[in-house]
Amino acid sequence: MHTLIKICGLTNGDDAKFAADAGADLLGFIFAPGSPRKVEPEKVREIVKQLPANVKKVGVFRDAANPEIISIMDLCGLDIVQLHGHETPETAKVLALEYEVWKAIPFTSSAAFAESLKFQDYTQLADSDKQGNDCNWSLAMLTARRRRLFLAGGIAVENAAHAVETVCPAGLDICSGVEKQPGIKDHRKITEIINRIRKADRIQEEIHEKHSF
Repeated sequence: MHTLIKICGLTNGDDAKFAADAGADLLGFIFAPGSPRKVEPEKVREIVKQLPANVKKVGVFRDAANPEIISIMDLCGLDIVQLHGHETPETAKVLALEYEVWKAIPFTSSAAFAESLKFQDYTQLADSDKQGNDCNWSLAMLTARRRRLFLAGGIAVENAAHAVETVCPAGLDICSGVEKQPGIKDHRKITEIINRIRKADRIQEEIHEKHSF
């Protein structure tokens, strides 16, 4: 078992390189206006040049026009488009012609199931909502059984292993849980959370092997 780990909200090369070296599978860069972690495309382009090719780079957008998204993705050399606003399945379909597409969905009520169904062809991120309601892990767990799902919203050192054990997501999207302040990562927390996730992976693998006999 290998839970994919995405460290998101990166704003500088030192943090990005540290996360990659520590074992993160994906690195996220936010281009959404108003975010305290927003970073300019030209800066991301320079950061990406320093990163290993095997680590996937994700561009996070909120309600941006497709031409803008494509322009930034191409400039920065990113691999995955993460849609984090009110984008439609039609928008995702067009972008999917060129990139892997992910869609963030607030998993705070049963309404998440209907929204999830609309984007069933794409990797989904079960997130909290703008009103501050936490992601409902029970709803996320049900969806993770049917679709490729990343668990996001409030993942930190203290609950990362429990998230792996409870929800069994394809991956964890980690942002504020490994920060000193918005946009500045805590390297000790990055190391600790990755170690805890990998330990949880090993435990789940052992459980699976025991039950397979």
